[in-house]
Amino acid sequence: MSSKPSGLLSATFAEPAYDHLVELVHQRDAAAHRRLASLRMTAHDADGREVLALDVDPAREIFDLGAALSERPEERLMVLFDARYDERVFPYRPHQYAYLHPRGATDAPLYYAVNATLGGVPDRIGATNINNVETYVFRPRAFAERYSVMLGNVSRFAAAQAQLIAYYGTERVGHQIELPPKAHVEAMVAADLEGIRLSRVETKAPFRLATYVVGRRAESGHLVLFDHLFTYVK
Repeated sequence: MSSKPSGLLSATFAEPAYDHLVELVHQRDAAAHRRLASLRMTAHDADGREVLALDVDPAREIFDLGAALSERPEERLMVLFDARYDERVFPYRPHQYAYLHPRGATDAPLYYAVNATLGGVPDRIGATNINNVETYVFRPRAFAERYSVMLGNVSRFAAAQAQLIAYYGTERVGHQIELPPKAHVEAMVAADLEGIRLSRVETKAPFRLATYVVGRRAESGHLVLFDHLFTYVK
């Protein structure tokens, strides 16, 4: 194995008024002194502007994302974790998990795996063909009234033209979404089409995006589903 640090870029979205704790390294081995070499967090508004940047102590186990973003309580932000680690210590990519819960609500908390995006591909190298597909299959029984997909462009330089496709049985409904660098959007998806419920969503883009499927309660808007899509074509 190489002694050079390996990189992991992971991404999530921070909702206003949520407790949000991020587990920086899953299944820590204290005896072996396993930890990240470095970790930098940046937060970006919907237009891609960086609103916060922090160097995080890589020896920390839990990062309080909600507290770090407490001065920006009114907007959703895309949060990137740029980690470096020694692959001799972590021969696999270190896992990051997170806890999410609306403050003061009686809803059950959500525990999810943070989306490992690995970064974007600048368009100057000619990566213009769609070559990345991600998908999410819903359970047969509905448990949310409103559905959407959050998409974020983690690239520094390249805009992303993404396709979002929702499937209802044999029918499909497509949307075109364009995202400047570091920009993000929540795209609403109908829960059913002429009585046929949503069965799957799919995104296609020229490189890996930050993508999460979201389910909300109709009245409060609280999250009951927050899970990243899964890549099956690279």
